[in-house]
Amino acid sequence: MALAYSTNLVDLYHGKAEEILPSFTTESFDLILTDPPYGVKSQSGFRKETQDEIHNDRPEDRGLIHEVLRECVRLVGQNRHLYIFGPSDVVEGLKVSATATLIWDRCVVGAGDLTIPWGPSYEPITFAISKHRHAGQTGKDSPAVRLRKQSVIRAMRPTGRKVIHPHEKPIFLLRELIESSTTQGNRVLDPFAGSGSTGVAALLAGRKATLIESDERWIEHAIDRLASTEEAL
Repeated sequence: MALAYSTNLVDLYHGKAEEILPSFTTESFDLILTDPPYGVKSQSGFRKETQDEIHNDRPEDRGLIHEVLRECVRLVGQNRHLYIFGPSDVVEGLKVSATATLIWDRCVVGAGDLTIPWGPSYEPITFAISKHRHAGQTGKDSPAVRLRKQSVIRAMRPTGRKVIHPHEKPIFLLRELIESSTTQGNRVLDPFAGSGSTGVAALLAGRKATLIESDERWIEHAIDRLASTEEAL
């Protein structure tokens, strides 16, 4: 474990989430927002020299990812929110309630299976509420800024030479989720941080962030993005 970047607003750890998360205090975060590897060894034909393989992106890593998410349920406050990119089975067996599926409309058609005439243009986001405590302990509800919003969010998928990580998410989308479940000064945790997009979105929204990334390829890029964002605030 190594603290690669740290300021008053954001901490970026270079290491394995399953080793770092147990050192954090229970209920020390206000929101979980993360995009774990899907376990399918997905690979893009775009700029393959920097996108060969994502850490923990193998079917056999699904159990490890589930354990990381179990820790996340412990770390986020009781009745606070989790947003996890991917299908709802990623939270099966965890102490959560009120799960729902949000849809990110990427506004463009992806490659997908080229043998069929329909291309993928969306990704699911699983929403859940932490219920890690024993019965009888309530905790505070998440002070959502905006309630009862529609479950489809349109945001253009990042493109162009500035995009380094193959699964980079748009800042607008991440900020929308953050602002819907936190207030100013709250802290967001992303245990699969990639190139640091969650941290950038949190800073722009006036929140704090703790990020963890195991792959050294993305650390310097994340540091540059976080530092540039803080300088611009």
